[in-house]
Amino acid sequence: MEIKEFSPIEQVDIAVALGALPPPLPEIITLDQLEEMDFPTPPVIIEGVLHKGCKMILGGTSKSNKSWSLLDLALSVATGQPWWGQACTALPVIYINFELPVWSIKNRMRALRATRLECGGKEKPLHFWNLRGKNADITLLRPQLEERLAKHHYGLIILDPAYKVLGNRDENANGEIADLMNEFESLAQSSGAAIVVAHHFAKGDSSAKNAIDRMSGAGAWARDPDSILVLTPHEEPDCFTVTSILRNLPQLPEFVVKWDYPMMHLASDLNPEALRRPQTKNKACSDKEFAAATLTDKPKTFAEVVKDAETCLKLSRRTAARYLNRLVANGLARSSSGAYWRAEAA
Repeated sequence: MEIKEFSPIEQVDIAVALGALPPPLPEIITLDQLEEMDFPTPPVIIEGVLHKGCKMILGGTSKSNKSWSLLDLALSVATGQPWWGQACTALPVIYINFELPVWSIKNRMRALRATRLECGGKEKPLHFWNLRGKNADITLLRPQLEERLAKHHYGLIILDPAYKVLGNRDENANGEIADLMNEFESLAQSSGAAIVVAHHFAKGDSSAKNAIDRMSGAGAWARDPDSILVLTPHEEPDCFTVTSILRNLPQLPEFVVKWDYPMMHLASDLNPEALRRPQTKNKACSDKEFAAATLTDKPKTFAEVVKDAETCLKLSRRTAARYLNRLVANGLARSSSGAYWRAEAA
């Protein structure tokens, strides 16, 4: 017997025909009532990035180790250890895996725990729900997810990857992706946990687009989440510039992470602006190249450094200032009384 599959809009029409009613809406309130109401800010799960009860997307190119990074995040939150330099609150975590074989998840977690010895013996509950081969429309899965998750009190729910729960939705259709995001929101509301999902980049030169536009598909992928972390390939091999797009928190300065099996490590000596680009385009120089072109062992004034940066590297005054600040912070340059010179390590 053939089973008919219904689109999200058709499912709503069927639900209405069967007498289903949406939940009641909250009352309209005045400014004074708003001031009197007690709405505490939820705990921050990832410092500067994500609150409990909110939604986050980790976006990146195919094979950019997003799943490894999310497993590392799960371990970080479960043990209250930093992730990519950001402090994490220790909370129970569940990783819902739609893509990897169970043996692969097991081997990856063994490798991560062997590397991250600081996480040993400190875990809050860290659970895995392996649903490879069981992926389906999130609208159909959510009632079962909510029933199972209600038995626990998770602070973080990771669903990896997002495309496995699209069902018949078109990732390029704003209305259908908005519906998908509403399903994630419902899961966050019913569980009280933060929801984190992984999503892939569109094809082509990602560096030519604004960070928020690098993910594949409809604009709702970028508009709906409270937090987005975008992994864009860096010109250095196995490195990625991390850009934050945050609704409820100040934007983080861009930084670089480097893949060193089995996890991403901070690469604070690399310039986040040096994205990988097609060979026909000019590349931003590395910090070491900037130091070699503009600094010597003898002090130079800021104006002299800016002039050399413009002449040799075609960089603006503002960009040169960013390079200098980063070089000094990372020990590649020294500064005193407005003068700059190359550090011995450079």
